[in-house]
Amino acid sequence: MTKRTLIAIGAVSLCVCAAAAQPTVNQQWDGIWQGQLDGQPSVTLTLAEDTGELGGTLVLNVVLKQDGHAAHVAAMEPHVLVHPRLDGNLLTFGVRKPNGDLMTFTVALTPEGKARIHCTTCGADAPQVDMTRGH
Repeated sequence: MTKRTLIAIGAVSLCVCAAAAQPTVNQQWDGIWQGQLDGQPSVTLTLAEDTGELGGTLVLNVVLKQDGHAAHVAAMEPHVLVHPRLDGNLLTFGVRKPNGDLMTFTVALTPEGKARIHCTTCGADAPQVDMTRGH
């Protein structure tokens, strides 16, 4: 290989590495966020920008607490995020129920670096769950 070819290959490699090292626009959102209800894992939100846009999954755990018994996870429901939208510190997205209906969620970043998720179409008694991002 000629010196000129080696320099060209090195320059291209450097550009590729620099592009890969650039932080994502939504880096504050990327990661695995987890929340609990009654001491049990209730929600896992996984966010990434692998396709160039923010996307991910939501796992909702059905936490039951029966009279005289400790709370426990009775079921897990995995979902793919539908139409995620960011507006500053607020993420909005939908997930499809098995019957095709859309549930809408908001996730707000808190000043403490945590997030609070809420289903806005699940009724007045839908809990707001605080989440922390894993490292």
